[in-house]
Amino acid sequence: MRTKVCGTLALAFVLALAVAASAQDDEMVANPRYKFWADHKPGTTATYHEVTKFTGEEKDSVPGGKDEKTIVYKLLSVNKDKVVVQTTVSEEDYLGTIEQAPTRAIYPAKVKKANLDAVFEEFGLKGEAKEETVTIGKEEIKCKVLSGTKKKDDATVTYTLHFSDSVPGGVVKRTRVTKSGDNKFSAETTVTLKSYAGPQPKKDKGKDKEDK
Repeated sequence: MRTKVCGTLALAFVLALAVAASAQDDEMVANPRYKFWADHKPGTTATYHEVTKFTGEEKDSVPGGKDEKTIVYKLLSVNKDKVVVQTTVSEEDYLGTIEQAPTRAIYPAKVKKANLDAVFEEFGLKGEAKEETVTIGKEEIKCKVLSGTKKKDDATVTYTLHFSDSVPGGVVKRTRVTKSGDNKFSAETTVTLKSYAGPQPKKDKGKDKEDK
């Protein structure tokens, strides 16, 4: 796989910059991955469409020059100490769709500040968050926006992240644009929220019998 599935969730770390602003490296601080799932009920899902566009040789190795995935996150359990989230990925291939086996991630309510800082450094997202409205289907979601640029070897990577407290997992939209040393575009990844939903209500078996 050319892009890491964990990218979407990994970026959720950067959604709590203010939380760790004055903490010490050995201090435990709030975990954004936990924070953006903890207010939802088990069974809640968030579905994303991820598209990576390539140039050069990489372009010829994927259908239409694009690597496309559908990623579904499902909250399995939540308590005051941790959340458990299941991830299922379906990837477009030349002759069909490949669905990977679901994986489970456990996110504690607290993490070390040093770990949180390491993620901030990885994505280079700094500064004060701006506000912007993003339309998902028929819904308009008020988001906060962070952006940043990071040098990696001879390439420059620019990140933009839209996030909202109202969305399970926090992420509404994420983009990553990679340019080579000569400033030529080489790859662009866009992850967009398609839908999200709470758990389905259980059917009343007694009522079903009466209806029959």
